[in-house]
Parts: sequence; C-alpha cells; structure tokens
Amino acid sequence: MADSKTPDTPASTQTAPAFTLVVIHPFGERRRGDAITDADEIAEVMAGENAHHVNRVAK
Repeated sequence: MADSKTPDTPASTQTAPAFTLVVIHPFGERRRGDAITDADEIAEVMAGENAHHVNRVAK
C-alpha cells in the first residue's frame, strides 16, 4: 500500500494574517487601544496567554 504522507512545509513560511489585533485589556507594555500589526507579534500573542486580551480586526 502507498503511504499517504502530506508534504512537509516549513513553519517559517507563514502567510500574513488577514487581520490586526487591537488590545482591549492592557498586558505587558501594551495599552488599551494599541494595534498589533506585525505578523510575528500577532502569532506570538495569539499563541500565548494574552490572546483573550485582544480583538481581531479585519484589515
């Protein structure tokens, strides 16, 4: 039987998110209303414990 593996794709080839983040509850050095637009920072916030402190806003 043939092995049904999916092709490996590097994790570093992330596409830019179709949204920005806006802080609704301050955390770290972020204040309410701050916009987070950098793709790496967005990924870091969404993967961390502060994901519930932001709203996603379409670009």
